[in-house]
Amino acid sequence: MNPASAPERAGTATLLQRRQLLCAAVGAGAGLAGTSMPARSTERLQVPIGLGSKGPRPFVGKLLDLIAQAANIEWQPQFVPFARQVLMAERGQCLAFGLSRSEPRELVFEFSEPLFVNHAWLVVRRDKVFNYRGVEDLRDRVLCLPRGVVMGPELEAARGSLIQVKQTDVDIAARVRMVVAGRCDLLLATYRSARPESLARMLGLPPGSASELTYLPKPVEVSPVYLAAARGSDLAQRALPRINIALRQQAKAIEALANSDI
Repeated sequence: MNPASAPERAGTATLLQRRQLLCAAVGAGAGLAGTSMPARSTERLQVPIGLGSKGPRPFVGKLLDLIAQAANIEWQPQFVPFARQVLMAERGQCLAFGLSRSEPRELVFEFSEPLFVNHAWLVVRRDKVFNYRGVEDLRDRVLCLPRGVVMGPELEAARGSLIQVKQTDVDIAARVRMVVAGRCDLLLATYRSARPESLARMLGLPPGSASELTYLPKPVEVSPVYLAAARGSDLAQRALPRINIALRQQAKAIEALANSDI
């Protein structure tokens, strides 16, 4: 066997170094692939989303901006009444914003991770305040509720038996007027804050006894709300995983936003 010349030895050494560098790069890539933080997709995804017929409130707009930024999503808003929004989502035409979970909905929808927590308050005329201890105290009272809205399990179980529900397609301001006019005994107002003064500002109620309406002192329900997509739909498979990652990445910013009065 002839000994290798100096140039040949140099070439062999260079080849070995290249192989070592390649192996190191492959190993590093495998290590990164095993980490829990997925890479941000380079493909910008257009996602139709159902929102209220009057457009999103400032809080909702900023929340969606945070999600879009982290998920590389471009929202395509559909401004429709709530019941229409739910129907469109069932057909796979858009995501539904702000849904709560229930057994019937679980059959037709897949849900994101929670967006934030909603507090549900009973709003009544000041001259008809009562002590609320449970659903039995709502017997024979008429509750104004947006069409398509599902309440929490306890209130839903009492719908039609203890609680009379008047479903409407009007916004919260119109429902407030219905209570003032006596067309309903009370309305269910949801707000992310647990502070009743924040609810009063959201409803536009003047401070103190100047308002014809007031709210019962404690929320009757506290429940998370979600984005929902038709089960097995393209939106469920492509959009929801991105949204869930974005919600985790933006958790602190979303919490700060939810605690603000924006």
